[in-house]
Amino acid sequence: MVVLEKCPDYNSDNVYMAVKKAIDRLGGINKYVKQGMKVLIKPNLVMKKSPDEAATTHPSVVEAVARIVSEAGGNAIIADNPGGIITEKVLKGIYSVCGMKSAAEKSGAQLNYDLEEAELQFPGGKYLKKVIVSRPFAEADIIINVPKLKSHGQMVYTGAVKNMFGAVPGVLKAEYHFRMQEHKDFANALIDIFLSTKPSLNIMDAVVGMDGHGPTAGDPKPIGLILAGENAFELDYTALNVIGVSPFDVPIIREAVERKLCPSSIEDISIEGVDPDSVRIHGFKIPHLGALRTIRFFDNRAFNMISKALRPSPVFIHGKCIGCGECAKNCPAKIIEMIDRKPVFDISKCIRCFCCQELCPVKAVTSKKSIFTYIKDFQIKCRKKFCKKKDFSS
Repeated sequence: MVVLEKCPDYNSDNVYMAVKKAIDRLGGINKYVKQGMKVLIKPNLVMKKSPDEAATTHPSVVEAVARIVSEAGGNAIIADNPGGIITEKVLKGIYSVCGMKSAAEKSGAQLNYDLEEAELQFPGGKYLKKVIVSRPFAEADIIINVPKLKSHGQMVYTGAVKNMFGAVPGVLKAEYHFRMQEHKDFANALIDIFLSTKPSLNIMDAVVGMDGHGPTAGDPKPIGLILAGENAFELDYTALNVIGVSPFDVPIIREAVERKLCPSSIEDISIEGVDPDSVRIHGFKIPHLGALRTIRFFDNRAFNMISKALRPSPVFIHGKCIGCGECAKNCPAKIIEMIDRKPVFDISKCIRCFCCQELCPVKAVTSKKSIFTYIKDFQIKCRKKFCKKKDFSS
């Protein structure tokens, strides 16, 4: 079951009531949290961004979840692994700017500074039989996953399932990107990571999402919802339905349906609370992956040969670049060089993971459409122009 609750803004009282009503519809917090449990709350803290930029889970949502956990007698700890090299100093900065320090103080939750790693065995994994995570994810009694609804340059959309990629220490994320360069492979790895970490509950911040050049350089998009559910795949499917994006355009959901982890139709998902049709969002902008849809019927070898040419690619805006070098330091393929404090790379070696865009602090990386997308856009413009000129009344 997936629950949708309206939440018009990030006022603490409004968010608390929406989160509590959503959890109550699922059976109440005591169904998940018992006295004395160590409860890890996993927000999306992809990088040091203020809450109003909509790149990270809003602190009022994390605060509400932590308050409700505390009311049930649980011990809440807020933890995530942003991209790149993580130190205690880096975490302190991220917690402060993202509003987690304030959320922890108001709710009584702890902030995680444990940087040790642990190995999760996952023999049932399709691509990964073991997963390295930060130790708190392995030691928690339960995990409550608190994602942000956003577009994503590489995977089209990021929500509940992909959010658990944050259990993996920052520097190891690059290894997964490099090892699994195709959408299908990376999607299955993300699914394995999610299943190995086993969140008990998922509560999505969709009060204000992000569209366009997500997950960090896009635009805030008001949606006005809190979504909750035990099944993250169904939750993501429902969220995509709300924003008008086909779930089968999202590699994670497409692979989840193939693996029988998710229904293939919204009709097979039980939805409580607000009717999705009454809150559907129009004009939610996502990356252009239409070209990849057209070649799904090809065999893997043919697909791999032409998919790079059809995928969007990163473009550096040197006028915005501040020369920090974060893109070069965090490039999984190690192809970005800083020349005169500006990034330069060989596009033929680019794996299109968009880590450079995701971790750029000043939005100096955008995406270039594929030639297929330009042709498609031109066709749409021509069709609209034709329809305006044509008189269909006779």
